Amino acid sequence: MMHKAPPSSTSILWLMLGLTLAASPHFLFQPIWVSIIFLTAITWRCMNIWFDWYLPSNKHYIVRVCQLIIATAAILAIIFNYGTTIGRDAGVAFLVMMLGLKVTEIRSQRDYYVTVFLGYFVVITNFFFTQSIPMVMMMFVVVIMMTACLITMNDPKHVIKKLQVVKLSSQMLLQSLPIMLILFVLFPRIAGPLWGLPQDSHSGSTGIDNKMTLGKISNLTQSDEVAFRVTFEGELPPPAQRYWRGPVLWLTDGTTWTEIDRSLTSAVETNIEYSGAEYHYSLTLEPHNENWLFALDMPNTSPTTVKSHINADGVLQSNDPIKQRVHYQLSSQPEYQFNQQQEPFVQRALELPDNHHNLSKQLAQQWRAETSNDEAYIQRVLSHFNQSDFYYTLTPPLLTGDTIDGFLFNSRRGFCEHYAASFTVLMRAAGIPARVVTGYQGGEINPVNDTLVVRQRDAHAWTEVWLQDKGWQRIDPTAAVSRDRIELGINEIMPIGMRSPLFVANSDTLIELWQSINNNWDAVNNMWNLWVLAYGPEKQREFLSKLGMKNPDLQSIAIWLGILLSIVFILLPIFLFYQRQHADPVVRLYQAFCAKLAKFKLSPAIGEGPIDFANRAIITLPHHKSDINTITQLYIDLHYGNESHSVTELQAAIKLFQPKKAKR
Repeated sequence: MMHKAPPSSTSILWLMLGLTLAASPHFLFQPIWVSIIFLTAITWRCMNIWFDWYLPSNKHYIVRVCQLIIATAAILAIIFNYGTTIGRDAGVAFLVMMLGLKVTEIRSQRDYYVTVFLGYFVVITNFFFTQSIPMVMMMFVVVIMMTACLITMNDPKHVIKKLQVVKLSSQMLLQSLPIMLILFVLFPRIAGPLWGLPQDSHSGSTGIDNKMTLGKISNLTQSDEVAFRVTFEGELPPPAQRYWRGPVLWLTDGTTWTEIDRSLTSAVETNIEYSGAEYHYSLTLEPHNENWLFALDMPNTSPTTVKSHINADGVLQSNDPIKQRVHYQLSSQPEYQFNQQQEPFVQRALELPDNHHNLSKQLAQQWRAETSNDEAYIQRVLSHFNQSDFYYTLTPPLLTGDTIDGFLFNSRRGFCEHYAASFTVLMRAAGIPARVVTGYQGGEINPVNDTLVVRQRDAHAWTEVWLQDKGWQRIDPTAAVSRDRIELGINEIMPIGMRSPLFVANSDTLIELWQSINNNWDAVNNMWNLWVLAYGPEKQREFLSKLGMKNPDLQSIAIWLGILLSIVFILLPIFLFYQRQHADPVVRLYQAFCAKLAKFKLSPAIGEGPIDFANRAIITLPHHKSDINTITQLYIDLHYGNESHSVTELQAAIKLFQPKKAKR
């Protein structure tokens, strides 16, 4: 039995680079000590190659003990940090650390192959966290590198040059694309995302949540992350009506506003009467790990693609937390009357904590005594915001003590939550039921695909007051201070330095170019989200119908899948055989040898082997017997796996072979 040579230093270095690239995206999601352990192990193995550092083995017992101590400590650290070794975050962290330690043990071809296959698995785990286009492109590069590792392992004589190894690996990946596309388009889809592994329960998310503390929403203005994208059928609603309804906050302890107990409202029926223009649109919502689905205020239907309902607060709510990107169709009517005759929780909308906001309560009672009715009082408060020295700012000062009194009587500089919270307090103090509504306002039109992009910086808070026979009325006190925020959107009032990088902020041309690049990139991302990541059963039926499939049910899809795969599996071997005959350097050299013999009317017959052909050539050219036999044997050895010769020898022998007819 032939002894298998251990992996070469070149093969191991290629593998180290591929594994590092495969694991590097995880460094953003894992504790830093996980990355340190992995990189330390990779460095350890590289130093062994370059400077002959010891590796763990029975011969170097102390090094082996150190490795076992590190592995044990790593496992305990994962259990301590995550509480388990199972789950997305804990499982991936465990895999990355153990993979790093595994590379210090590579001695045989078996170890090498196992590590390569683990590297392929690490590539897959990256898509548990993000399925963005850059990640896919990066993982394509990693797969090419890992495949190159397998090629170098099976080329111990380095017959194939380094660049040719990468080229060959890339060709192999491209050859698999037809099968990949057929399976992606036709393989029966199930409801749910492309990568269905749920996030761990402790995974954080950014965006609106079910409570509001002064200053929290303003922090979101620093985030350029997309909250959701909207495509309207027909005209868009005017900017002043682009309110995207989210959690409704009733309760306050003087500092933080929270939702009412859901168990109290689950059996309450809402009375919403719609009127005016109706807008139809589709919305792609990014995951936020909460239950609400954002909708243009006020939705008149629930989407059919997501199990959801409109709760007692008029909020579109999913039955399950949104842990993956979802796409749904909706219709909304911004003109409506909400519980105009009766509000079951009207008393909750009047509650204020004792010993809080005393100055604000006194001011509210004074103004209420000076006005004739609720509408006049509301206008009195809005006029105060509009005509006094209040300022809308993205960086409000820190408030201490009673935050509402401090804002109304001292700083007078705030973001939307400052105005919504203080306005709601002034309403309740005057006996007018009021509550805070959070969500988003505005959005930016992408001219490339006419999609409205709503980002985290568009987060907003406003107030609803309840008036007899009119129901809940939206009052946005921010508009009284900064109408541009509502009419133009927050993007237009943000400083240029917050909208664009500093290196383009001083040039209108560069700003325009930067915006154009962003718009086109966002349009590409939107198409990727809709047609790749959201390619579920409905999208599949829609796409196959456009391709001409009359009834894209499970049976017809399976038939077409079988037919196309059969065609590919028939054509692919033919293509690979043809390519091998033209791509294999040994075959090309032998063909050059045959071309020289063809001048003497000597060509291999169909089914004739190289030895039989050589014997026939020797009969015609007996004085070249030695050269013909040497070249033929070199070809056979190289073509059929004998590692005792090199391509260079064959090339030199054929170059020196200059056949001539023997002189008589």
